[in-house]
Amino acid sequence: MRKHLFEKILSGLNIFLILTLFFTSTNVFAGDDVVHWWVGDAESKALKVIVDEYESKGGKWVDTPHNESEAAHASVKSRVIGGNPPAAVLMVVGSSTQEWSEGGLLNDINSVASREDWDSLLPDGVASASKHDGKYVAAPVFLSTVNWRYTNKQVLKSAGVDEPMSWGAFMTSLPRIKQAGYIPLAVGGQDWQETLLFDHVALGVAGAQYFRELLDGNMKTIDSDDTTRVFAGMRALEPYTDAGKAGRSWADTNNLVITGKAAYIFMGDWAKGGFLQASKKPGTDFSCQISPGSGMVLTAVDGFAFPKTSSSSEMSNQGKLASAMMNRDVQTKAALIKGALPARKDASTEGFDHCSQNALALLSGGSAALHWNVRDSGFKGVLKEVVSQFWNSDMSPENARKALVDGLKQL
Repeated sequence: MRKHLFEKILSGLNIFLILTLFFTSTNVFAGDDVVHWWVGDAESKALKVIVDEYESKGGKWVDTPHNESEAAHASVKSRVIGGNPPAAVLMVVGSSTQEWSEGGLLNDINSVASREDWDSLLPDGVASASKHDGKYVAAPVFLSTVNWRYTNKQVLKSAGVDEPMSWGAFMTSLPRIKQAGYIPLAVGGQDWQETLLFDHVALGVAGAQYFRELLDGNMKTIDSDDTTRVFAGMRALEPYTDAGKAGRSWADTNNLVITGKAAYIFMGDWAKGGFLQASKKPGTDFSCQISPGSGMVLTAVDGFAFPKTSSSSEMSNQGKLASAMMNRDVQTKAALIKGALPARKDASTEGFDHCSQNALALLSGGSAALHWNVRDSGFKGVLKEVVSQFWNSDMSPENARKALVDGLKQL
């Protein structure tokens, strides 16, 4: 089921070159910078909370931003080969950090985690995802909830539409919103955005149990008529999107809803920060609902991992970064800005809006599943590739199902 581990994490880079650089070089030192893709307005302000904490303890933050995760990780891998890895890199904590650790690409930060007793501060699932072979290799910062539908309430009012609370009601609302002169559904032009759209359709058309089994790689479920119906449901949305979606970033797409040009966007909790930064009030100007009618929240853990270095001073620097990122007050303040939830279970949720409280209620009730972005890189790679190919072509739902099945069988 799985390709060789290094093929996945190094994306075709020569493993022998990697090993030679790691184990024969006498000058493999981490840089001082932190690589990330938190470039949206709210994300940048949330990151600044971590920066300020780190610099208040004597550190000097050097910023290396990228527009998306793939570019950021490709850059880090290239720098690892060149013997100049950064001090830290933003990652979705889980399979990616496990795979990088298996490849010998990360330092562990277990000395800091033990000293600060992270095991007692983190939910069991978050702690487990942040470790490799029992040692912490990542500092988890946020627990992100991924499958939100954000709605501009004024657009719905102008179109004479009540906010839909089921998938059927959502679909019924789209032509009425279009007739009123608005973009019914704002969709961006990147494969991960298109696959987030697939998530919502799958939950709405086929249900939570189907999607949980799909995420778990159940081939009987994946090669079923439900999958064909999901792709057909996704195609049915296309007439209600706009022609400008090709290549559009998530932030620009989100702004269509914030500014009242579009009614809906399906996006993770990071989108909420854009509304808040624009002084929009949840429940008044906009609403946030988990995938219509599904009752399931999809989660991911955002954190920072620490590329391999043999320098004791650089490892000390990585420890200081990790400590700042795991600071309780930092996580609370940054999460409020970004629209996420703090990774620490003892962080205060006072002041969190109804969107976050809704997510907390679903999480406490056990109605949650790990998002595909936390899963095996081979699985999520095939899923994104097939969904994007389907969305951007005239591929039939039947052929999309076959392509997904065939791609997963080759792993």
